[in-house]
Amino acid sequence: MMRSIRLMSAPWVDAEHGPMAPVPSSAPWHRSNDPAWEDMIRGKHVLYFALQPPPEAQALALALAEAARAKHRLGAKPAAPARLHVSLNYVGDFKRPPGPVIDKALEAAGNVAARRFVVEFNRLGTWPAGDPAPVVLWGDEGVIGVNALYSTIHKALAKPGMVPRREAEIVPHMTLIYDKAQVPETFIEPLGWRVEEFVLIHAVHGEGRFDVVGRFPLSG
Repeated sequence: MMRSIRLMSAPWVDAEHGPMAPVPSSAPWHRSNDPAWEDMIRGKHVLYFALQPPPEAQALALALAEAARAKHRLGAKPAAPARLHVSLNYVGDFKRPPGPVIDKALEAAGNVAARRFVVEFNRLGTWPAGDPAPVVLWGDEGVIGVNALYSTIHKALAKPGMVPRREAEIVPHMTLIYDKAQVPETFIEPLGWRVEEFVLIHAVHGEGRFDVVGRFPLSG
């Protein structure tokens, strides 16, 4: 069994856009029989699991973002290093601080048993998702471990009814920048790292907050 660690807020990170693509924007949050869910549906507080790249991978990713920015004349600035993440399982979004839901998510994720793995992204380009659209890194075989961890976390969340039992598909990716200009899909030298943990993020839209509220070390 993994040990979860409840953490204090990290105000130096932002979550302006929240998790981008584990699921469509029309889905999924789930009402359980717990009244705590009833008055916290759809608001500015967003809760989801994610991977965070280590400093070396952050630096390489942002170097790619700067190169794309110069080559394709992007006007926007890349994400701050601490904002870079790979979205995993989306828990929900809420009108108020979702303290009870955070506690349930921490408990469920503490039961996840998964081994460390290497993630690698070998493509860069714009995804047609919004205006401005995201410029992202994504991969092929190098993201198999991400999908496996996503499935394991989903089972842990579905058991207590926190998410629907049907597992939505994801395309693991890391957003670098949002811009109106388009970056064509490009194969790149694989950018990766050894994943040692996953985290639970509580983002607050409009307040510049992106708080890591739990960390879950992987084994092996």
